[in-house]
Formats: sequence, C-alpha cells, structure tokens
Amino acid sequence: MSVQDVLFSFVALLFFWKIIFPVLRIIFLYTVGKRIYSRRNQLKKAGKWAIVTGATDGIGKAYAQELAKDGLNIMLISRNQEKLDKISKEIKDQFHVDTKTVACDFTRTDIYESLEQEINTLPSIACLVNNVGLSYPHFARFSDASFINIEFIRNMINCNMTSVASLTRIVLPRLLKQASYGSAIINLSSFAGLVPLPYLSLYSASKTFIKQFVQALIPEVGTSKVYIQVVCPILVATTLSGVKRPRLFAPLPDKFAASALDMLGVEPVTSGYLPHALQAFVLSIHPKIAALAAHITFQKVSKRKR
Repeated sequence: MSVQDVLFSFVALLFFWKIIFPVLRIIFLYTVGKRIYSRRNQLKKAGKWAIVTGATDGIGKAYAQELAKDGLNIMLISRNQEKLDKISKEIKDQFHVDTKTVACDFTRTDIYESLEQEINTLPSIACLVNNVGLSYPHFARFSDASFINIEFIRNMINCNMTSVASLTRIVLPRLLKQASYGSAIINLSSFAGLVPLPYLSLYSASKTFIKQFVQALIPEVGTSKVYIQVVCPILVATTLSGVKRPRLFAPLPDKFAASALDMLGVEPVTSGYLPHALQAFVLSIHPKIAALAAHITFQKVSKRKR
C-alpha cells in the first residue's frame, strides 16, 4: 500500500468519525433512540403535578399543554395573572386536568419564599420545567447597545440564572424524597449556551450557566431516580425569538415541545428537535462558524436600523 493510499484511508476514516458517525448518531437518537430510551411515559408514575415557569407563551405554554396531554396536573408560573388565568382555563377545558397559577416576576429575587410555599402545597411532583427566560430584543454590541444598562443586566441574570438554581434547590430535595422514581427537572437553555455567540454575549453567557449547572449537577444526583436534562433549541417560532412564521428549522412551539419531551431520558444535553440537532452539529464544527453567522445577522440588524 502506497503512502497516498494510507493517507487517503486515514482522511476517509477521520471524515467518517468526525462527520458521518455523529450525524448517524443524531438521526438514530431522534428516531429509534427516543422509542427505546425516552422516560416521558414515566412522569405520570412519578407524581401528579408538573411545574412550568414562563408558562403563558411559547415553549413554556407548549410544555404545559404536552404535560397536561400526558395526564399531569399543571402548576403554571408566570408574570401576568390575566394570561395565567386564560391558559389555565384552556388546559382544564382541553385536557381535563387540575391547574394552579402563581403570578411572580422572575427578575426579582424576593419571590422564592412565597413560591416555595405554593410548591409545598402540591402532594407530589412529576417534573419541573425551568423555562422562564429573558433575551435581547435584537443582536447588539454589549459595549454600546442602548437597552443594555445595569437594570437589564441584573434582570437577565435573575431571570435566566437565579431562577434555575433557586427553583432546582426548592424542588430537587422533594423529588429525591418521594418514594416514586422517574421524576425530572427539564431546563431550557439555548444553542447560544453551547457556543459563544457574539452580539448576544450576556444572553449566551446566561444560557451557558444553565448547561454547566446541569452537567455539574447530574453526577451529584445520578439518573436512576431523578433525571435532569438541559434542552438547547436554536430558533422556535415564538415572541421571544422574533420568528413570526414557522419553518423546518424554526418550528411552532407545540411541535418543538412534543419532540423535546420525547427526548427526556435519551440524552442529558439535547437540542430537542432533529433539524436543530443537525443544525447545531454543523454550527459547532468550528466556533467561528456560529460567530460568523451571528456577525452577519448583526450587520443585517444594523442596516435595518439605519
């Protein structure tokens, strides 16, 4: 065998290992894998109630509906009581489950004592969905964006980071003490938490915290009794993302939530949705790819604002 043949074989093997195998693995997990490993069906055996934050819009609302469809009662937590009442009635009427609503503002830090009291009224908990989050209104430079002030920074840290750690600290001991197995804590992060995204710097950092927190927590807790997962979507057609029309790589929240919930137990860090997983793989091959995409988006936003 010549040197050229050896080199060609090495390159082909490297290509298979770095590109083909990961893509095949992704496709397997989102098709066959979720049928084998998904723990979604165990939630109802683990407890009677699901807790969902940021439950009045987008992904949070869709998670609440999917969990109610599975027969779980839902505690809806969000800022707007009027919206909470509306979603609560919709879920009761459509899925014939019980609901509770708790209005609170996650940009504040003085809410957790009363929130813990509300959570303690639940007889048993199947899962917590840490979904509430605050984002940028558009791509922007941290150094000169007018909306990025001290209050905005504090609000984003409180909403995106403090809420996840605090609610996990409140709920996790309950889940570990329950006699039943199969409960879960599902944490909504973002693709921006997987790679550093310029022009979303503070948001990206806050979402990285969620991923790091979950990955550090999993070895402490194990996976036999309580499954802890972080979900890292790219674009979903929600008010928060600014995407108005759904498409293959920006699905409606209900389509995304159904897919992501099926991935519970399949992988601890998940994109939640097959097209997002493939997209994330491509963008993660080299950090500069995602950075370039962010830069192009920033330039487009800057031109529109002129």
